[in-house]
Amino acid sequence: MLFSMIIPVYNAEKYVQEAIESLIHQTVDFKQNVEIILVDDGSTDQSKDICQNYVNQYPSNIKYVYRENAGPGSARNTGFDHVSPHSDYIGFLDADDLLSEDTLEKVGSFFSRNSEIQLAVIPLYHFERIDTPHRLNYRFEQGDRVIHILEEYTAIHFHIGGCFFKAKHFLTNPDLRFQTDIKFWEDALFINTFLLEHKQYGVVSEAKYHYRRRVDEDSLVSNAWYQKSRYTEMIRRCYLTLINESKSRYNEILPYVQFLITYHIRLYLFPKNNPIIFEVLTKEEQDEFFEEFVKLIQLFDQKYIKEQDMPFYYKTYLLNLSENGWPYKENISPKKIEKQKVVITECHHRALKWTIKGHFMNKVYFMKENDRLFIQAKDKITYLPKVEIPGKLRIIWGTVVRNYEHAGFETTLPFYRSKFQFGLETESGRKFLLNKVNLKVVDLN
Repeated sequence: MLFSMIIPVYNAEKYVQEAIESLIHQTVDFKQNVEIILVDDGSTDQSKDICQNYVNQYPSNIKYVYRENAGPGSARNTGFDHVSPHSDYIGFLDADDLLSEDTLEKVGSFFSRNSEIQLAVIPLYHFERIDTPHRLNYRFEQGDRVIHILEEYTAIHFHIGGCFFKAKHFLTNPDLRFQTDIKFWEDALFINTFLLEHKQYGVVSEAKYHYRRRVDEDSLVSNAWYQKSRYTEMIRRCYLTLINESKSRYNEILPYVQFLITYHIRLYLFPKNNPIIFEVLTKEEQDEFFEEFVKLIQLFDQKYIKEQDMPFYYKTYLLNLSENGWPYKENISPKKIEKQKVVITECHHRALKWTIKGHFMNKVYFMKENDRLFIQAKDKITYLPKVEIPGKLRIIWGTVVRNYEHAGFETTLPFYRSKFQFGLETESGRKFLLNKVNLKVVDLN
């Protein structure tokens, strides 16, 4: 079996040697089973010398191609053009990442057991700056298996590193290439367009793709948000392209596609990302993006928002936009507020008095400065003195979506007032009764 491993290289002098070595020292025989295609995408550092040194050592196994800088998608396409005609599998490795030493053995074994599968992927693990598994690794918990995207729509995949394809599919079809006129998501678009055609892919659980999270990566990733093409163009040329492909093949937006895009758009809501739009885009461009963003999520069933593993205030925000459009309008029904509760975090009694501390749980509503909590026992209402809770403020595109600042309280009550009901009075004077409490049975353990 011959693995053709494509590695785009761009100013990777610090790391590319490790990437190459991780392929040379696989448990399969390197000289018999591996070719490396190094595509130098216009590096200006010592990457060329390092790559050329490996070509000199392994002239039958390592190819080096230099080209003017045109981006990773174009570099990978160049790699396709240099795959040996007798190759069995094509894999992708980024120049600053690594493969576990048994990766090619495990992937080859999987393909031999599942001859109908055209794509296999391996789990991703971060290293260097952080040391954590990728959040999508849940797909590998059941071991090696075949995933059908029409049946398991949450088994989404984005990252080209650690993807292995049957080579003959690409050697006989020169149109299967990465899109080169987009700056973002070209790998996710390539993978998922492929999956819409083939409907299934394999997961190889014991191999590992080690994804380097460099110390300077945050600044590099953040810089992407300062490019205008990261906004409306991203929606139209990436998300909608995949949506239209799904409609063309299946006459619907598959649940897999809905879940995948909903998962990905949460990036726009992150605290470090969402304010940047006001620096990058003009007011007219902002309005255009928000309009396109709302149109996008309104294409999807709301269940795919609710099923995402993300903070509740992201879900609430997206659901609100889906229902009410832009600009964002707070639309909280009384029934939703009444389902919330006040949590007691401290409770003890001394000298015939209760001392209690706690806060309002704001799953759908956060307390404003002039809102007040109260307790009601029979017909008597007692307002609770506020205790400010610092931090945990979240703002999305100018709208406060989470704020605990005004939700805390601390008070003392006569010992005989152990049973009561919490309530909330909004700044407009509306009162909502919340959860009932018996302090004698409060368990804070």
